[in-house]
Amino acid sequence: MKQATALLLAVCLATICATLLPVAMGKGLTPALVWFSFAAGIGGAAAYWFTSGPAGGKLKMGWGEWLASGLFALFALRAFCWLIFNVDNSVMVLSPNNLGDMSLHLTFIRYLAKGARFWPENPIFSGIPLHYPAGIDIFNAMLKIAGCNDDRALIWVGLIGCALTCYGLLRWGRWFAVMGFLCNGGFAGWRFFHHFSLHFQDYQDTEAWKSIPLSMLVTQRGLLYAFPAGLLLLATWRAQWFRAEEEAEPAIRMPQWVQAALYSTMPLFHLHTFMFLSAMLAWWLATGREGTRLRYEVMDLLLWAVLPATVCVSLVTGLFQHGQSAIHVIHIHPGWMQDDHGFFKFWLLNLGILPFLAIALLGWTVWRKRWDDFSFVFPSIFVFCLCCIVMFAPWEWDNMKLLVWGYLGILPFLYGMLQDIPAPPGLAVRPAVYILLFLSGFVSLIGGIDRTHTGYEIAKRSELEGVEFATRYLPPDATFAGWPTYNHPLLLNGCKMVEGYDGHLMSYGIDYKERNRELTAMMDGADNWRDIARDLNVRYLFWGPMEIQGYPDSTQPWKSFPVVAAGDWGTIYDLGQTTAKPLELTHRL
Repeated sequence: MKQATALLLAVCLATICATLLPVAMGKGLTPALVWFSFAAGIGGAAAYWFTSGPAGGKLKMGWGEWLASGLFALFALRAFCWLIFNVDNSVMVLSPNNLGDMSLHLTFIRYLAKGARFWPENPIFSGIPLHYPAGIDIFNAMLKIAGCNDDRALIWVGLIGCALTCYGLLRWGRWFAVMGFLCNGGFAGWRFFHHFSLHFQDYQDTEAWKSIPLSMLVTQRGLLYAFPAGLLLLATWRAQWFRAEEEAEPAIRMPQWVQAALYSTMPLFHLHTFMFLSAMLAWWLATGREGTRLRYEVMDLLLWAVLPATVCVSLVTGLFQHGQSAIHVIHIHPGWMQDDHGFFKFWLLNLGILPFLAIALLGWTVWRKRWDDFSFVFPSIFVFCLCCIVMFAPWEWDNMKLLVWGYLGILPFLYGMLQDIPAPPGLAVRPAVYILLFLSGFVSLIGGIDRTHTGYEIAKRSELEGVEFATRYLPPDATFAGWPTYNHPLLLNGCKMVEGYDGHLMSYGIDYKERNRELTAMMDGADNWRDIARDLNVRYLFWGPMEIQGYPDSTQPWKSFPVVAAGDWGTIYDLGQTTAKPLELTHRL
């Protein structure tokens, strides 16, 4: 416990230091700032290590814990050792879910490592601030500036994040929570037995409730920090403020300032995790029983956290910036992603018996008067149900970022209920329940990482190296015009473009359609293309294979402008310094 907390605290303090110092100084990341931030993170972790007492009893590992941890290790090694790799001239990712996400994270990491001024502009939509919880990408950018290889740093951060997540799950709900995380799912995976084919594949990939490790942990890198930090906070709060379960480990202790640091900076890494933790704290503050110190201690923690949490939330959401508050993307959509699939068919296929077990768990906690369990179960189920009605992002699937916490929040108590309810003699009720809960997810997990996956190309190495060499001395805050896609060689080298992939822009609530029309007119060589370039503050124009295919009728009037660099990968033209008009913000967050 103490080692895991110290490591998370070091990452937390180093990242927040490397964020706030450049913001205060109006500059980007530099080697001096990075090394100072690393020193601050290590110093904070050392202060926790040497000034705090024992963090709690040693985690007891039974056969269930060892088997679940072994499965997690197999998943982590397969998914992250091949997270990003090279085959001949191709840069590949193992998971098809990671094509767009890995490209986006590479864009953010390399853009920040170039020295973009903080708080940075959005590199996939120039002219507006970056409203994204980029904490883990800032940390990877720090590693890059410190001299680490990009790909290896991504892999090692992933592997360490997996190890911490597995440990957090064990602390939170023992083997049951680990299996619930790895093998979540409903009845989709039972297609494994269709016509006795016994064919492993990710059957949940086409469903709304997908495999958590394959669709979230591999792709959304902020969760590599948010999952372990959030789980350890929940485990600490359960041990500190509520009755420990009979089978629970000895009390877990974490100093209040460490709790406040991990909780208050969570928005910088994963905003939805912060929202869930805040909902839990708000429930306990409102319902804390008389005669206990719960309300006082929750309020004390919130007072410690309110200022840094407000700063982090404002950075990643534009909370205090006119027209950019995240409130505009929240909307009502009952049924989540059910649409016309049919109520019972959709929820049984996606969640299986889980809804029935959740209802039973809620009733069981009331019937047995287990009010400490109820304090976790009810708000978790409430958050889950709320996310089936209210969407907290333009793309409904993004509600999974909150739904997953509602699911994880009930797992330890669901396991306690299954252990507490006596089974009829001669009937293997519990094993049957475990099979119904975990078999579909297990089939999808194995099918998502087996040897049938040989990788998917995101870029050509020769193109990336050519563009990297050509842009190495260009200003990091300069804006480029080119074809808007997720894996443009400019973006993958950390250059800021007028517009990136429309799927990413839509999911972040950015109104990009008018900008896209202007960009198309400019790249087609319209009569007013220079005026458009000036309005969009474009300094460099890229013309390569993607542009030739995307704008086949372009007159290319910029050919008379100076060429910065050219090669088989394309040509970069310098449109010259422009006096740009102030950009009208079109970000609806």
